[in-house]
Amino acid sequence: MAFGAAAGVAWLGRNLDFNRPTRIDRRVRRMARAKSMNSVRVLLSPLFPIGLPGTYITVAHATSYWLRRRRKHGGPAIVSAAWLGWLVHRAVKLGYQRERPLRPGVRRRTDSYPSGHTTGTTALAFTLGYVLFREGVISKNRAAAIAFGAPVLMGAHRVIADDHWVTDVVGGWMLGGAIALAVSGAARRPRVRPLRWMAVSASR
Repeated sequence: MAFGAAAGVAWLGRNLDFNRPTRIDRRVRRMARAKSMNSVRVLLSPLFPIGLPGTYITVAHATSYWLRRRRKHGGPAIVSAAWLGWLVHRAVKLGYQRERPLRPGVRRRTDSYPSGHTTGTTALAFTLGYVLFREGVISKNRAAAIAFGAPVLMGAHRVIADDHWVTDVVGGWMLGGAIALAVSGAARRPRVRPLRWMAVSASR
């Protein structure tokens, strides 16, 4: 699944015309810039600093420390997902030169694809939800709310704030998901069946 998500990022990047936004990009941007979205834009604006690497990497380290204090596992996976969310997306952007939506008073930038805020948030949120549920810290529903809710909100913010095209956000979701799946898969720890554990213990 991680490979498929990563391949999706490459496929989308290859098929986008970076000199001209797609029809869906233009349509979604028109809807996002409507006056009726002003209140939503203000409501989501606090998400900007949360999507910066300095914030979500700090959150990852703090969560890892908290888990370790509670004698829970998975902290290194959470930290790895956060760091990779930043490093991998920066590396991927070197291969794509796509101009961000132009706005008056904002300097021209060509690092639009994929969305970094979305990539980092998705990588961390997916891994965080998985680890906390696996370790019995939160319920399945709360884990799903973290894993899916945070990326959706961040992606919506990046489009409504007019900082990215919607296809940038889709690329960020796929790249962040690929990172989270790879890290979570590598972090799986084997569960010893109770009967087998008892048999091994009795033989010692």
